[in-house]
Amino acid sequence: MEHKESYIFQVNLKGMISLLSEHLYSNPNTFVRELLQNAVDAITAVQHIDEYHEGKITVRLALGKLIFEDNGIGLTESEIHQFIAVIGESSKRNSVDAQDFIGKFGIGLLSCFVVSNEIVLETRSAMSENAVRWTGLSNGTYQIEPIAEKHPIGTRVILSPKKEWAHLFTFTSLQHNLSYYGDLLPIPIECIEESQKASINDSTGLWLTKQVAKDQLLKLGNSIFHTNFIDAFCIDAPTGGLKAIVYILPHKAQFSNRQSHKLYLKRMFLSDDDCRLLPKWAFFVRCIINTDFLQATASRESLMTSDTLKETQKEIAEALKDYLRNIRTIDEGVYHNLIHTHYLHIKAIAAEDIELLSVFLEDLPFETNKGVRTFKNIRQYQDKIYYTPNIDDFKQMRRIAESQGLLVINAAYTFEEELLKKAQRLDSSIRIKEITPRDILASFHELAPEQEITYLTFLDTANEVLNEQGCEVIIKSYTPLDIPSLYIASNISITSSSIKKSADNPLNDILGSFSSKKNADKPVLCLNSSNKLINNLLSVKDDYVIRSVVHVLYVQSLLLGKYPVNDREMTLFNEGINNLLIMGIDNFINI
Repeated sequence: MEHKESYIFQVNLKGMISLLSEHLYSNPNTFVRELLQNAVDAITAVQHIDEYHEGKITVRLALGKLIFEDNGIGLTESEIHQFIAVIGESSKRNSVDAQDFIGKFGIGLLSCFVVSNEIVLETRSAMSENAVRWTGLSNGTYQIEPIAEKHPIGTRVILSPKKEWAHLFTFTSLQHNLSYYGDLLPIPIECIEESQKASINDSTGLWLTKQVAKDQLLKLGNSIFHTNFIDAFCIDAPTGGLKAIVYILPHKAQFSNRQSHKLYLKRMFLSDDDCRLLPKWAFFVRCIINTDFLQATASRESLMTSDTLKETQKEIAEALKDYLRNIRTIDEGVYHNLIHTHYLHIKAIAAEDIELLSVFLEDLPFETNKGVRTFKNIRQYQDKIYYTPNIDDFKQMRRIAESQGLLVINAAYTFEEELLKKAQRLDSSIRIKEITPRDILASFHELAPEQEITYLTFLDTANEVLNEQGCEVIIKSYTPLDIPSLYIASNISITSSSIKKSADNPLNDILGSFSSKKNADKPVLCLNSSNKLINNLLSVKDDYVIRSVVHVLYVQSLLLGKYPVNDREMTLFNEGINNLLIMGIDNFINI
């Protein structure tokens, strides 16, 4: 049997450092976060040995260099060889206290190579009397040498900026970035340059350890997000060791827009995205979130998918819903402000949560042909709730239904029809009925036979004129009187007066049904015999005039019904008006 040799992959160290340091991290400022992370973890390691140890992080600018110093556990020379010089190796990954550390991948220090060609690390381990200096270069080489002078326990990282990143090594920039990443850290951070000194995190994060009044939460939210929020409240998600402040936006938010947040992992800033923690419907909130148990990806810019993450997501969703269920009892002013501003999002939530629907239903607003009304007001107006799920139908029926004393809900928006049907299941006394232009058309009054005969000649001509448009012309009597004609789109059945009235037709008290199914697939132009213009057409004998009027009425009805009008139809409309003006028809102005 042929012997097969095994080989070891070769790694180009310079290329690997370039890959990890320049392409893993999306922001050059990331080196500040990684140095903070290492310092916090080093101090945490000491506190596992001595719980009374007071950690401190000091960041200095001196002689054009950045000096990042902590009084953490430090490293021995052997640990440097094992954990600093080996890419991907970390002393924290397999520690019994690994859950308490922020980092675990062993690559964070490489982010410093984005802004500096050299990393100098001076350190003394709490387990050793000797201090060492490690110098790593971006070409993949490093040196280690002992430090002769006395060195305190802890680690100091020294960076000299690349020319293109020198602006990051200023006091203002460092103060900003230290605060951005470390404002919630429990370990004091101080930024120093000559006479300038700034404490980064003196009094932040109090909401993580004790109860804070709402006005203080709102003040914090305003300072971070520069927004005066409607409300603020705290939530917990125990599975992820998560605490958060949730802020209700004071303005409407689009479903397609993702809000920015402040997400922290073990009190270190992770991302301004919610990293899938919030439910998809929570577009109306912004949050400050800290999680102790969830895990970050290697780039520390997102969270790793896990069962813990999924359970935490469920807990957050339930906490938000619990707030919505109880807010009316807690603060009715906030409740009404919430509905006024975010009713669309509340409808989205209520569509999937019957309990929430029962809380908000009566006060939810719906668009109707009589303006926006609450569900409670709609129920008080009429016994049965009528709606249409088609926006074109709603536009067409708006005025006609109102003239019949009928209130119709525009349920063409997302969630509307589903909410109405769920409301009926929630309360059996609620009766809902879908209504269409067919119902409206069927309610219009038939003409008496002797009256209809007078229009036969006109109707024959009108049907001939609109045959090219595939439209049938009929005549009925209806209100409002100022509408000369009404266009009903295709697939409308016109029922016969010989058929029994439908018990569900809301307009049966006006008139019963009408005519057997006739050209059901054709659109209909229904002329109004009660309109003055249509009545005056009886006296018109000129075929040319009739054709012009029919074209004008047809296009006018399309426009009135909010239907699209093509170039050919607009040409017919304009030519019709022009012809009538030329012929001096004075009454045409009444259209």
